[in-house]
Amino acid sequence: MDSIIITWRELLLVLAAVLAVYVAEMLLLLRRGGNAGWRLWQRGAQAHAQAQALGELRAQIEALRLEAAQMRARLDRQETQGIGGGLPGGDGVAERFAAFQALQQGAFSPSRSPEAADTPYGHAIGMAREGRAVAEVASDCGISRGEAELIVALYRSPSPH
Repeated sequence: MDSIIITWRELLLVLAAVLAVYVAEMLLLLRRGGNAGWRLWQRGAQAHAQAQALGELRAQIEALRLEAAQMRARLDRQETQGIGGGLPGGDGVAERFAAFQALQQGAFSPSRSPEAADTPYGHAIGMAREGRAVAEVASDCGISRGEAELIVALYRSPSPH
């Protein structure tokens, strides 16, 4: 019997032929729309991305819950210490806040209008009803700009249109 000798060249030609058949088969399957495997892989990748995003959102929600609990505890501590007690430089903040709350709740006697009250807030309300600017209200009454903005926004006289 004669022995069969396979050279490197013949082996390379066989390998190239097998590879060509494989590539032709893949192209034929993709052309016919038989890419169900590709669609399945895409769905899996989307599901994985959604699961990862959901996990990140859950972590963010948990962090926000923890932060809210910390803020609630901090607020409770400040309320037990008094309104201005836990604030740095709380120079009369509690008194000013109490006066503002009394003014808002109508704690003044019916014979006196809020504008006639001996508080900076009563004076600020009067100025706001006169149509004065926020900066002017803040400087004349000795209140912060934020407080003046709030009072002017609440008590500004309606402008005729």
